[in-house]
Amino acid sequence: MASNRLQLHRRFLAFLCLLISSILSAASAASLEEQRELFQDIYPKVKAGETGEWRTELPKLKSYPLYPWIEYEFLTNHFDKKSNRELVRFAERNPNSIMSDAIYVRMANRFANRRDWSALLKYIPDIPQHTAIQCYRAEALVMKGREAEGLAAGKAIWDKANTDLPSDCNNLLRLMREKDQLTDEDEWDRIGRLIANNYVTVASVLAGNLSAEDQALVKLWIEIRRDPSKNLDKAFKLDDSARLREMIVFGIQRAADKKLSDALSLWSKAQAKFKFTGAEKGAVESRLGMWEAWRHDSDGFKRLKNIPAKYRTAEGNIWLARLALRTGHWKTLLEAVKGLENQAEGEGDKDIWQYWKGRALEKLGHKREARQVYGHIAADATFYGFMAADRLKLEYRRLKEPAPDRSERIKGLEKLASLKRWREWLALGERTQARREWFRLLGSMDKEGILAAAEIASRAGDANLAIWTVSRTRDWNVVDLRFPVLYQDLVLEHSRSQGINPAWILGIMRRESAFDASAESSARALGLMQIMPSTAKAVGRKLGVTVSGREDILQPQMNVKLGSAYLREMYRRFAGNYAQATAAYNAGPRRIPKWTPNKTIEADQWVESIPFNETRRYVRTVMAYTTIYDHKLRGGKGVKLSLRLKPIKPN
Repeated sequence: MASNRLQLHRRFLAFLCLLISSILSAASAASLEEQRELFQDIYPKVKAGETGEWRTELPKLKSYPLYPWIEYEFLTNHFDKKSNRELVRFAERNPNSIMSDAIYVRMANRFANRRDWSALLKYIPDIPQHTAIQCYRAEALVMKGREAEGLAAGKAIWDKANTDLPSDCNNLLRLMREKDQLTDEDEWDRIGRLIANNYVTVASVLAGNLSAEDQALVKLWIEIRRDPSKNLDKAFKLDDSARLREMIVFGIQRAADKKLSDALSLWSKAQAKFKFTGAEKGAVESRLGMWEAWRHDSDGFKRLKNIPAKYRTAEGNIWLARLALRTGHWKTLLEAVKGLENQAEGEGDKDIWQYWKGRALEKLGHKREARQVYGHIAADATFYGFMAADRLKLEYRRLKEPAPDRSERIKGLEKLASLKRWREWLALGERTQARREWFRLLGSMDKEGILAAAEIASRAGDANLAIWTVSRTRDWNVVDLRFPVLYQDLVLEHSRSQGINPAWILGIMRRESAFDASAESSARALGLMQIMPSTAKAVGRKLGVTVSGREDILQPQMNVKLGSAYLREMYRRFAGNYAQATAAYNAGPRRIPKWTPNKTIEADQWVESIPFNETRRYVRTVMAYTTIYDHKLRGGKGVKLSLRLKPIKPN
């Protein structure tokens, strides 16, 4: 009996503990809701610099995750009255945040204005993301006698600056000029980068540091950028010089980007008057050849092939490779790929050119070497990784790997105040501000931290944020976080009604919007499958569905209905050829016949020789994503990528 009473007593205590815990949780939740309401009332007033009775309510918010933002706004509104110690304490309590960055920039500006260089170096940390802070610190180093260190830091900032520098850097640049750290060549190089990136006003200002003769050249350079065909004739009337030739090369390249026939005529005139170096000729010939190759013109192949290998630019090698692989000139393809390897370039995608090196070696009978080359990329979850695995008859290794355990790293991240602020901004419906907090936090993390953060976003139901977060690592093999299966019922419903592969719909959706149903592009494409309003209305008419406007298209059910119907239309139009139908979804169906070959070629040859950079990448990406989703939907038994890609026949 005593034993039974003891057991009952223990059960009662357990029940009581559970009840108290529930009551406390409910009270805590109510308290949090009250804090949210109070914050939304007080924060705009603090930000606007208002005073009033709300100050008496502040103690209620001290434990609230967004309370630091109230502190921050109060500090910035009364910045001049705040001591260094007070400001630094706040920044140190909120490290690696938008708030601390802004406080440090203002403090650095204050110290620089007071010429308090010791305080600047003591209190202001080196934040790589902030050019203004880097400039202030470099200036302080120079002024405190660490001249070599400060000037070297300043030169590094200068050499990386392809856009305007903040006004915070003006004093540093003045110091560098006074100490002869910026030569005319340095000024000229940066002016060239600025003009190339269309920062012509900044370039004009910088030109004031050059001689009158060079200032006139910069003015002409800007005119050439604006209208090369009209203004290059002015350059042709001047005496030969290295700087003038640099401008002419730039102008002819820009003319080629606008109208190839004009560029060819201008290049003929230029060569008749000026003595261009091998590198200068290579730069122009590579651009001209690129545009000829873009049209699949045999003249482009000849032009690019005739450029000495050491002078052919990366874009020249890329387009020579594309024409060579399209037309089966395998030795030339190897030559172009070798050039790219030496230049360490190639769209930043080494797997592309590794694959084509393997293809060329295989075609030339070097099968053992080809297998070794394929082996370097066959484990990658990319278009060419899958294609290489297929040629080696290997399984897709990355698609079989279990998701890694990131739980310990996640536990650590969950304790961070910045992560709690992210959650609170989301709870208040402030998605943009939440993402600002998020991406600043990522800036202070290593790769494993970023991946753990991505998993947190995924668990929170924001697959789009998880995808963008993983992209920061540039590791395309993180399959578990990069490829969530969302809207599955909707996709399966419309794939059945349209008779197309659901994995293809998911692949398109993943590429187009990364599952952001509210996505809207600069071209006004809308929703999960990024449908243009005109396309939506045209497809809607065929389906007997009224599409009234933007809100209709953004609705997921309607968006997938219209997008899958349009996909089926492209699939039928191009006789079940996935590569061509996918290209048509991106670039429009009328362009595809212009890209068809004179004789049948393999799909990989056609895909890599698509002229439009965006469409070429799009087809590669969607086909890889389709392969991944096919494996996910079929329980790891999806169709091999190479089996889905049919040869491309002539019109």
